[in-house]
Amino acid sequence: MTLLSLYDFAAGPLFAFSFSVFALGSGWRVLRFVLLARAADPAALKGFRPSWALKSILRWLVPANITARENALMTAAGFSFHLALLGVALFFSAHVVLVDLAWDVSWPTLPDEAADWLTYLFLASAAFLAWRRLSLPHVRALTTASDWLVLALTAAPMLTGLIAYRQWGDYDLFITLHVLSGNLMLLAVPFTKLSHAVLFFVSRAVTGSDFGKRNVGAW
Repeated sequence: MTLLSLYDFAAGPLFAFSFSVFALGSGWRVLRFVLLARAADPAALKGFRPSWALKSILRWLVPANITARENALMTAAGFSFHLALLGVALFFSAHVVLVDLAWDVSWPTLPDEAADWLTYLFLASAAFLAWRRLSLPHVRALTTASDWLVLALTAAPMLTGLIAYRQWGDYDLFITLHVLSGNLMLLAVPFTKLSHAVLFFVSRAVTGSDFGKRNVGAW
């Protein structure tokens, strides 16, 4: 199989399969979370309060919680990491074109230069997070091989995409690696800690609603 045919396969059938696994698997993780939460504490889901759920989600989507205020550097790195990843993944023009070709759906895109700088911001944040895991004893003690795998799975599409975009090496090779690693990340989401991309919203909604009913604020 040539690089060109491998790229066509990765950007076509494999992407459709990977996205389907991501969507269906993530849906199952959400359903499983709700079922387990109801089994553990039936009262938590009774009288669900959407307004408190939304307050709790927003309080964590912006650095307004206690944890964020007390760990400013980690918060800055974490937010940069996630926002840059989402910005490039969802709004880079080539990615939107890929979705449009697959499902005839499109939306506004970022200028390529903005996506380029977001990629640098992501890689700098990823490097900081890796350094933190290596240098801080209490973080290093809690770090597992799975944590390094998740970081590598997330960084690989961004790094290979940058190399391909900048044409620092064999373009055909790195664009193929970029698409393959992107598919691998999608496939991994429902089965690794990357599932927090969807479970965050569910867990915060349940917690926020429950705290609202107890009148303890949208923690």
